[in-house]
Amino acid sequence: MHVSLDSALGRQRRLNSVGESVLQIAPNAAAAYSLRSLTGGDPKVVRVRRDTGGAAGDNDEQDFTVSGISSGALVDFVGSGNDGFVDTWYDQSGNGNDAEQATAGNQPKIVSSGSLVPDDGIDFDGDDFLVSISASVLTSPFSIFSTSVRDATGYVGSFSKNGAANRYFAVQEGSSTSIAVPRNATSGVSVSASVSGSDRLTFAVTTGETSTSVGAKGGTLANTTDDYGNDFRLTDGINQFSIGVHRTTNPSGYFNGRIREVIFYTSDQSANRSAVETNTANYYNITLV
Repeated sequence: MHVSLDSALGRQRRLNSVGESVLQIAPNAAAAYSLRSLTGGDPKVVRVRRDTGGAAGDNDEQDFTVSGISSGALVDFVGSGNDGFVDTWYDQSGNGNDAEQATAGNQPKIVSSGSLVPDDGIDFDGDDFLVSISASVLTSPFSIFSTSVRDATGYVGSFSKNGAANRYFAVQEGSSTSIAVPRNATSGVSVSASVSGSDRLTFAVTTGETSTSVGAKGGTLANTTDDYGNDFRLTDGINQFSIGVHRTTNPSGYFNGRIREVIFYTSDQSANRSAVETNTANYYNITLV
């Protein structure tokens, strides 16, 4: 699918039509990833590696701001007929939690055959992921806002622990459900909200070991009081943000589709949910329920 420069510029115009930016509506995010501006400015959003098939400039890398994408500069850098892959998805929260992938074969795609991938996002093909190791250990409550276009069931993003396969709080998109999945040492639990279509806009929150909720496209929150282990505390070592997978140790459940944005909070964002989702739905033309 070809994405024209006019279409890309239209996306930036939509940002100006929805008023406050997301991080003005709901400040103090722990990490925030998107190709649009979440700050109201023109932040650096991605570092892109181009694949020219061994021709000149193969594997060269360059940083791009929001305007660098909408102006066509990113597509021009990658070049006609070439592919572009995301080496780094920059954190817009101001905390420096940039999500990276050094292995070329696991980098998601942003340009395919000389055109931006569809759906205003980054294309994860079932074995791609990005991860940021936080500067500090993260403690609950945890909230996640995620926006994606699902091709197959997989995890969009999570709080997780480097080196552990049994500590995470993740958002998974199923065929007809959006799912929050917390686990802390003991067996994981899950709670699901019904959703239709491939466009997803999901909010997940955990405020304690027996309190987890998830909502899809602005719908009613589904809740569970099942015990997933202890609250996420300093001693549990949650220290990274994973995108496209729920954990990086013994990874599974890779996402397949386009991830538009993922925003992580170490706070309960239920009070800001409606405003954030309205802003996001307006930008991506998602119909809320």
